[in-house]
Amino acid sequence: MSELAQSETVSSKGDSAPAVSMDGDFVLVDIETLLLGRPLKFPVYDRTGVLLLAKDSVITPNFRRILREREVTKVRLHNDDADIISSTRAMGKLGDSARKANHDLEISKQFQESVENGLQFVSNQGDAVHDAIIDHGNNGYCPDKQAELDEKNQKQCETLAQLMNSVSGSNRLDGEIFREATFGFLEGMCEDFDCMNASSLNLKIDDRLAQHCHRMSILAMSIAVEIGLNDENVCRVGVTGLLHDWGMLKVPEHIRNPGKPLKELDRLELQKHVMYSIDILEKMTGLPTLVPLVSYQVHEQMNGEGYPRGRVGNNIHLFARILHVAHCYVELTTKTGYRNALSPYDATMQLFRYAKNGILDPVVLRALLRAQSLFPVGSLVMLSSGSMAKVVRANGDLFAEPIVQLVQDSQGNEIKQGESGTILNLSEVDCKVTQAMPIFHDAEPIPAPHFLKKSKASRKHRQKFQAG
Repeated sequence: MSELAQSETVSSKGDSAPAVSMDGDFVLVDIETLLLGRPLKFPVYDRTGVLLLAKDSVITPNFRRILREREVTKVRLHNDDADIISSTRAMGKLGDSARKANHDLEISKQFQESVENGLQFVSNQGDAVHDAIIDHGNNGYCPDKQAELDEKNQKQCETLAQLMNSVSGSNRLDGEIFREATFGFLEGMCEDFDCMNASSLNLKIDDRLAQHCHRMSILAMSIAVEIGLNDENVCRVGVTGLLHDWGMLKVPEHIRNPGKPLKELDRLELQKHVMYSIDILEKMTGLPTLVPLVSYQVHEQMNGEGYPRGRVGNNIHLFARILHVAHCYVELTTKTGYRNALSPYDATMQLFRYAKNGILDPVVLRALLRAQSLFPVGSLVMLSSGSMAKVVRANGDLFAEPIVQLVQDSQGNEIKQGESGTILNLSEVDCKVTQAMPIFHDAEPIPAPHFLKKSKASRKHRQKFQAG
C-alpha cells in the first residue's frame, strides 16, 4: 500500500468507524515521538482502529506530515513496535551514559511553555534600523573605513574562536560580550550597510566554526534590517547567530568536518548539536530571553522537514527563519572536505530552489536579496561591455542591477579605485551582468539569467544617520 493511499485512511478527527478491534497488545503513542526510518513488524492504526500503515512499512517524514495535517496526534502501535519506534520507549532501554545527551523531549516541553507565554511572537516597537542607515547612493566605500571594518571583523572572529575553545566544564560566559559585539556590527551597518556586508567575506581565519557563526550573524542581521526590525531585535538575531552552533564543539571532528557525505547515522549524530548548544547556552548569563528558543529552531524548515522537531511555517520563530536562510547561504559558499564552495550568485540561485521546494521562507529570501542583490555584495561579475566589476552595493528591489565598481577594462587591464567613472549603477546605464564570477574557489563562471524583468521599484532614499 502506498503512503498516498495510506493517507486516505487517516482519520482527521478520530470519528471514523473502527476497522479492527484493538487488544491489549497495542498502545497509544504520540506521533511526535515516532522514530523515522525504522521498519514496522505490525500495522499502525489510529485511536479508533482505522488502518494507517501496513506492516513491514517504514515511518517517513511524509507520513508524519500527513498525520499532522489530518490532526491525528496519537497512533496505536503494537507493543513490540513501540519498543523500537517510540523515542520514549526506545530511550528507556538505553543506559544512563547513552541517554544523557538526548533530552529532546524535555527541551521541547520547556520551549512549548515559552510559545504559550507569547515568546514565539515578535514585539517590534520603536524605530526600524533601516531608517537610520546612511544612504551612500552610487558612491564606493571609504578605503580607510573598509580597512578599519576588515581589521575589526577579523579580530572579533578570532576572539569568537577563543571563546568557543574556552567553553568546558563549569566555565560560565557573560552574554553581554556578544550583545556588545552585535551592537558593534549594527553601528558598522548604519555607517555603511554594504561595506559591512562585504567585509564579512574578507575573514582570514582557519577556524571554520567561528567563521561560519561570524558571517552568519552579520548576514542574518542585514536580513533583519531589511525586514524592518528595530535595533534590539536585530541584535537578538545577531547574538543567536554567533551562538546557535556552539554545540558543534561536542560533535566528533570526522562528523563535524567530514571528508565525504554523511551517512544517516552520522547525520543523526550531527543533529544532536542542537541539544548540545542548549547545554552551553544554559551556562551563559545575560543572554536575551529568546536566544535559546531561536537557537533550537534555526535548522527547522518551512515544510516541516527540518530538525529537531519538524515544525512548520509560522510555527517557526521569525528570527529562526531569518537565521536559517543565512545559514544556508553561508554553508553553500563555504568549502567543505568533499565539495567546493558555490559562487555567491550560484548559492543565491540555490536558495531560490530551496524556497520553491518549501524549505525557506520566501519573505526572508526577498529581504536577503534586498540586502545583497542577486549578485551579492563583494562578489565579482562580468559586464556586457567586457569589463569586470565588483558589486559594491545592493540596489533595493532592482536585484539584477546592483551598483558595481569596475576593476578591469575589456582588455583585462586593472582599473584603480578612485578613478572617475569607475562606479556604475546598472539600472542607470546601458550595461548588464553577463556572468557571475566565483570568488571562493576556481570553478567555471556561471552565466547570469536575463529573464528577470526590470523592477519598477526604485531604492527608497534614506535619511542620513546623524550621531546624537
